[in-house]
Amino acid sequence: MSGRYLPKADKPTELDELEQDNHRNGDSSNSDSATADQTAKDTRDDKEEETGQKAHGKTIRRGLLLTVGAIGVAISSVFGLRWWQFQSTHASTDNAQIKGHLSPISAQVPATVQQVLVKDGDYVKAGRALIRLEDQDLNLKVQQAVANLAAAQAQLKGARDTVSVTSQTNPTQVQQAQSNLAAKEAAVSAAQANINQALAKVETNQANVAQAQTAVTKTQADFRRYQLLYNEGAIPAQQLDTARAAYENAQAELVAANKTVAQTNAEVKNTQAQRQTAIADVEVARGQVSERQVSGQNVTVQKDQQQQAQAQVAQAQAALALAQQQINYTVIKAPTSGYVGQLTAQVGQKVQMGQPLLSVVPLQTDAIYVDANFKETALGKLHIGEKAEVEVDAYPGKTFNATIAGISPATGSSFALLPPDNVTGNFNKVVQWVPIRLVFDPATDPQHRLRPGLSIKVTVDTTTGTNSASTQAGH
Repeated sequence: MSGRYLPKADKPTELDELEQDNHRNGDSSNSDSATADQTAKDTRDDKEEETGQKAHGKTIRRGLLLTVGAIGVAISSVFGLRWWQFQSTHASTDNAQIKGHLSPISAQVPATVQQVLVKDGDYVKAGRALIRLEDQDLNLKVQQAVANLAAAQAQLKGARDTVSVTSQTNPTQVQQAQSNLAAKEAAVSAAQANINQALAKVETNQANVAQAQTAVTKTQADFRRYQLLYNEGAIPAQQLDTARAAYENAQAELVAANKTVAQTNAEVKNTQAQRQTAIADVEVARGQVSERQVSGQNVTVQKDQQQQAQAQVAQAQAALALAQQQINYTVIKAPTSGYVGQLTAQVGQKVQMGQPLLSVVPLQTDAIYVDANFKETALGKLHIGEKAEVEVDAYPGKTFNATIAGISPATGSSFALLPPDNVTGNFNKVVQWVPIRLVFDPATDPQHRLRPGLSIKVTVDTTTGTNSASTQAGH
């Protein structure tokens, strides 16, 4: 064994102590002493060899430890670098959940369940009948609505006919009455003119009577004077005859003038009577005009009645349409394709309007989405259009592809019923969470294994986005 592997001993070894004991005792024989020396030498050589091997093993272990440590540091550095690079280009959160556009289906009319055509978990296509309700009462309502509509239409027809007849005859009657009134008023005016003319004749004839009376008085005086002169023989008989003839002629003219005055007075009375008759005719004509005008107002009333009848027809039509629609509501159909869930309807059950009966859950990737809450510190590197991987707790080791479709305009706490208020001065800074909406890629789940409500972990690759920060802000 090479001496370089011998360790330095500051203390006596067990062999040295044995030799010292042998020397101190001094009672051993020379042969025993030689044997003891040889034994001690062999023991010492074995100890030295063992000690050297231990030292060599420690050196090897120390080298191995250093090598392993160096390798560990290198591996840790590599993994640390990769972790840092991953964290700088990715954002992840497990505060996320799958959600979907669930379609709750409720009764639209109060009725009794007649048939339940599906069960929980069934896949149904849009438009498939799910539940049938009894429709006997609703059919009676339809029949009643049909009868009401027929009655309203008949009433409307009668109102239209009345308005049509009245509208055609009334204007002509009003015009005729107005023309008659104008004629009667013209007759009154003519009668008044005749009266005025007759009165003028009366005045003229009365003047003629006065003139004739004057002539009679004068001729009478002349005749009497000539009579005296004739009796005295102062004038001849011929002159007396001339005076007599003049007197008689004046008397005849006076009689004729009085007769003319009487005739003109009769004419005045006649024209006055005609005027009164014309005035009475005017009043009658005015009454006829008013009556025809009132009939015109009746046309307006009849038109209002026609509109009311038309409104009643529209109301009856709406009632019929509603009754027919309620019959359609007795067949409850799937609004979209999906799986049946929360089925509570049972045959014979009396349901009320708005009562939930079941839900249809679409599981297509375009009908489900992810609502993930990211810390506000990650918002700066999240953009619409960036790709993400979704790990579902229900399917370990399986990832699904998704894309950021929207970023909430405010943090989740801002939309809370009672938003935080720090005006009191007791402020504790808390990391805020920003809701992010992600949509699944169309081909990522062909087997429709994803379900609304599943817990997930979302990891976004922030190097895959194409939208700028301004686009994000716009969204």
